[in-house]
Amino acid sequence: MTAMDATYSSEKGMVLTGNARSFYDTLTQPGAGRQLVTELVIPKVSGDAFEVPKGHIVRITCIEGGQVCDFNAFYREDPVERFWSGRTRLLQSAHLTVGDRLWSTPPRMRPMFTIIADTVEHPPLPHNARCHDLMYCRCNERHVEIKSGLTGQPNCNDNMAGGIAKFGLGADLVHDAFNIFMTTGLGDDDRFFYVDAVARKGDYMELYAEIDCIVALSACPGGSSGPDKHPLGVQVFKPLNS
Repeated sequence: MTAMDATYSSEKGMVLTGNARSFYDTLTQPGAGRQLVTELVIPKVSGDAFEVPKGHIVRITCIEGGQVCDFNAFYREDPVERFWSGRTRLLQSAHLTVGDRLWSTPPRMRPMFTIIADTVEHPPLPHNARCHDLMYCRCNERHVEIKSGLTGQPNCNDNMAGGIAKFGLGADLVHDAFNIFMTTGLGDDDRFFYVDAVARKGDYMELYAEIDCIVALSACPGGSSGPDKHPLGVQVFKPLNS
């Protein structure tokens, strides 16, 4: 099965299972060859952006401790096509893991990434809270001001806008994120809540790029990362045998 075949094949809803998972599973098997093409560190409470070519794998790691990562993605050739949090939430679920895909905006509305590895343990939590959130929107300066009364505070919207600026992309293209490592649920009062990230030092998620992308990340300065803020490690690999 080729990558393109696997991208649009599914045996249960929109989640890859069975034969549709086989291509992706080979990418994470022991001995699967990879070439490191990009490596960087996102300092705590900051952001950056980088390219992930089609057929490459991006690994995002909690290198010092649990840290929420806001993730934006843009099609490299037409950045108006970008990750669609709401549609992905409906096609997949409110929390993502291995076998789920990240979908783009119309008119193409296609998979941008497929999650192929997730080392975070997922313990039972109240109200079915889970890790890797699609319910919350990104934090921005005004949101922080409303909650705290403070102005000019670090936030994910500005972190990602600063990252994509080097690719000539405007801040208006920043969008609601895939909140990797963020642990959230829906309470009895019908309101969203978060708890400290359950991810630990060394935990990572890997995503396989279905199309050429620019990715922007923010090491979230907000409370969802817990009382201590940490940097994020990023590696982009080219599979050698896919």
